[in-house]
Amino acid sequence: MDLNKFRELVKRREDIENEINENLNFLKKPENKNIGMDGKLVDAEGFPRNDIDIYSIRVARNKIICLKNDYLDVNKEIEEYLHTVHNSQPAIRVERNRMGNVNGNTATLISDVTNGNHIHGLDTKQEQTELTIEELVEMAKRNVFAEVDEIVENSPSHKAGLRVNDHIFQFGDVKKEEKDNNTNVDMLKLISNFMKNNPSKIEIKIVRENKIYVCNIFPEKTSNGLYIGCHLTPT
Repeated sequence: MDLNKFRELVKRREDIENEINENLNFLKKPENKNIGMDGKLVDAEGFPRNDIDIYSIRVARNKIICLKNDYLDVNKEIEEYLHTVHNSQPAIRVERNRMGNVNGNTATLISDVTNGNHIHGLDTKQEQTELTIEELVEMAKRNVFAEVDEIVENSPSHKAGLRVNDHIFQFGDVKKEEKDNNTNVDMLKLISNFMKNNPSKIEIKIVRENKIYVCNIFPEKTSNGLYIGCHLTPT
């Protein structure tokens, strides 16, 4: 299964969850007497109730049952894909974030560690040239190769201040060079190789809301390799 198929499955799972919730909310409406999945459709004498729309309730209940089965099937495919990823690239553990864009500790804003209005270039051939923060941000944007699309709460990435939707232009020693022809997918493979060196600290440079931040992640050692608790996708 390729990454695009995986994304389709995740989107399908989210759609199923939303549809289940819509039908559950329908069953909880006042006009349906908050009947839910288990409320009786007949009165005390065994006759169909005349104070609710029995047909619509039955349709909603049946839809929920079918959707739950679909959810299990999709979830199984996702878990199989994640298992394959973990085995082939144990250095990067991928987990789904159900907490939304959770906030961890604060990442360091690049302007907070500089003096005046200028800072030095980001490890490029312009390293000795002073650039304004605005120029530096534009240069960083051109070198972005990955986006954070999932964060696990209380993981090393979360504690370091990394957030969903952060754009990465440097991950430890991995960064784009003008002389190479690496695609953004290739850059993620380089990250995987970098992680196999078991770094005790990873400095990650990101672009967030037109500002540059630096996050220092301290990976946790597990039986499957280093765990940082985030998922990256190529931009």
